[in-house]
Amino acid sequence: MAKILLVKIKRDQTPARTHYTYPPEYDAQKIQVMVYESILPENLQVVKDRGNKDEYLLGVVKDEDAAQFLASKDIAEIDYNTALNRGNQWTKQVLKVTAPEKIALIGQKTANNEALTVEEKNALNADNPEPGIIKSKSFQDGLDAVISAMS
Repeated sequence: MAKILLVKIKRDQTPARTHYTYPPEYDAQKIQVMVYESILPENLQVVKDRGNKDEYLLGVVKDEDAAQFLASKDIAEIDYNTALNRGNQWTKQVLKVTAPEKIALIGQKTANNEALTVEEKNALNADNPEPGIIKSKSFQDGLDAVISAMS
């Protein structure tokens, strides 16, 4: 199994730069970072409103590495549902264009009031795997994949 960790990072921001100080028990080689709290602009504002004193990240470690991390007062194990809740607050699924030429042609056909083929309609459906427009992976999909790989 793997452990999901919430890591508190000390944060010092000036107009010129942001400096992060990780707990001494933190080992970047042993953790798969899932998301930083400030990844979205609106969440960065939440961090700034706290006075730039700290920020959190969610990460996953192998069971055998967990004790090293958990020796820190600034690192806590959290359960799957708590991780999902935070991860979903800190991330967004976005649409990605995977076939810009195809989308441009579809746009041309639409502008000319031409009927679209089933394949072209599927390319515009972000939930369909047809190249065109797709959704980024959800936080849960990413978390599940990392947990599975570390277990």
